[in-house]
Amino acid sequence: MNGKKVVSKTVVIALGLMCIVLVAGLVAAFAVHMHTISSLNSQISSVNSTVTTLQSQVSALTAIINMSKSKNLKTLVFHVEETGEGYTGNHIPYVKYTYNQILALDNNTHNVLLNPEYKGNENWTETLAWLTANFGGQHSIPIMLDVFGGGPHDYPVPKLSTNDILEAMAVCNVEWLRFYEVVSWHMEHNLSFPTDYVTTILNFCREHNLKLFWNEWKVDSVFQTIQTYIMGFEDIVTVAFSTNSGDLEPADGFMLVSTMFQHWGGSVQAWYWLTRYGSNPLNMPISLLIQHALSAKNIGAEILQFEPYWYFFDNGEAEVNLKLLEIMLT
Repeated sequence: MNGKKVVSKTVVIALGLMCIVLVAGLVAAFAVHMHTISSLNSQISSVNSTVTTLQSQVSALTAIINMSKSKNLKTLVFHVEETGEGYTGNHIPYVKYTYNQILALDNNTHNVLLNPEYKGNENWTETLAWLTANFGGQHSIPIMLDVFGGGPHDYPVPKLSTNDILEAMAVCNVEWLRFYEVVSWHMEHNLSFPTDYVTTILNFCREHNLKLFWNEWKVDSVFQTIQTYIMGFEDIVTVAFSTNSGDLEPADGFMLVSTMFQHWGGSVQAWYWLTRYGSNPLNMPISLLIQHALSAKNIGAEILQFEPYWYFFDNGEAEVNLKLLEIMLT
């Protein structure tokens, strides 16, 4: 009998231990299960937050696509270039012929200007002679005259005086002046910015009923700085984002300037392809450049400037890139 009692007692103890182990296992499993649920809930919450953000972005983009501001685009400006003798490309033998091709493709949809460049704008005397001989006088082809730029040297090219501009106005139909990438250039060269010169040009524009187009590619404080320079002249200055920027993608750059300036536009450039991919701008798909242009248009740009000349023309003849662009803009 005593032996049976011992065995029974041993069995009871064993069963008790097994129950304890089983309960401990169940508790551990339950804890793991609860932790898994908590983790899944956290992941679900994160996914829901991401979905909400994406839905908000889609709504914003849809609004941009559908907005009526696309009707704001009134002016197109095309860079044209003559490199002079000794170069096989980048010639424009008959400026009027080239200009008329753009007008025919544009079908009276926009105001169309040319933005002329002669031998890199290195010599004003030579440039003025070229303008005099090729642009038809004060009542002919409207132009946007490069006045202040950056360039490859340790000094800005060009940097025209008011007398230089008056000389151009005497022989050409100058409607706009242009500053391009000058704040960016001065920042890169660690040079102080010539604010007095800018104020002089702005006053000249006011006095002579001219408008100023100012495009930049650098983002860091550049556009905020321009705001201070043009204070009091906001009605005659259009500030543009240049798509050759390595700082922002075109749509983001256009959105930035659209929120900062009364009048804004875009400088839509095949140089984007060089900046982003280190490749020849001629290799940039026209579909992508058109996408950039339409992005600016749909956000509300008032004016678009296009370059380089040889992406759209072959020695003055309109290329397919120009024809496709005009189809989409008109």
